Amino acid sequence: MACLLTENLSPSLQEKISPFFHEILEAARAKVHSLYLVGEVLTADYQEGASKIDSVIVLQKTDLAFLDILAPLGGKYGKQGLAAPLIMDPVYICNSVDVFPLEFFNLRLLHHTLFGEDLFAPLAVDPKELRYQCERELKGKLIWLHRIYVSAMGDRKVLAGDIVRHFAGYLPLFRGILSLLGQTPAPDLKRVLEQLDQLTGMETAVFEEIYAIKKNLAQPAPEDISQLFAKFYRATERLTEVVDGLQI
Repeated sequence: MACLLTENLSPSLQEKISPFFHEILEAARAKVHSLYLVGEVLTADYQEGASKIDSVIVLQKTDLAFLDILAPLGGKYGKQGLAAPLIMDPVYICNSVDVFPLEFFNLRLLHHTLFGEDLFAPLAVDPKELRYQCERELKGKLIWLHRIYVSAMGDRKVLAGDIVRHFAGYLPLFRGILSLLGQTPAPDLKRVLEQLDQLTGMETAVFEEIYAIKKNLAQPAPEDISQLFAKFYRATERLTEVVDGLQI
């Protein structure tokens, strides 16, 4: 059986992930370059039983037949919180860092190599390309926020759900912006927001509010949803101004 590098992970997490990755290696070890855990599961934000476990499988080269090996495992391990892995190969990574600088910056920042060579640690992300993507993402979010408010048609429950779903892409952006501001981003949301507050002076409490709703730690009153949306929109505007003002 292939040896996974799990000694620094909690016993409960090891128990969840090890059977999944061992099955992959037993079925297709020759096809696999490296295996990684990524994202929230490696931070203090991870909640066992509630958070998804994200991972990346890097193949030696693109191989559609590998999907036939992976697909049957989805039903078995999805119930244990494992999300469908991202699948890529070394050539794709090399040729895509300039296209997805924010995504690869976050992969470099938050990954744990379970098997094989670590391809993410040495990645070089161009700050100019990172700034462009952060600006593009934020300006797109402002347009999307207009849309979800109108689409909710006054239904506060629908609007609250849309706000929470829309928030999913913000934490990677926060980390990218902190990097552009010359800081090493903290891994967890609370400390990331403290860093943003200190560097920009912007009000970040609304992001904590939304995150608490997302994690079922809080439930806003219906009459407060419109105010929550307004604070979320203004905070997104402020982030956009910060990135617009950066000279890289």
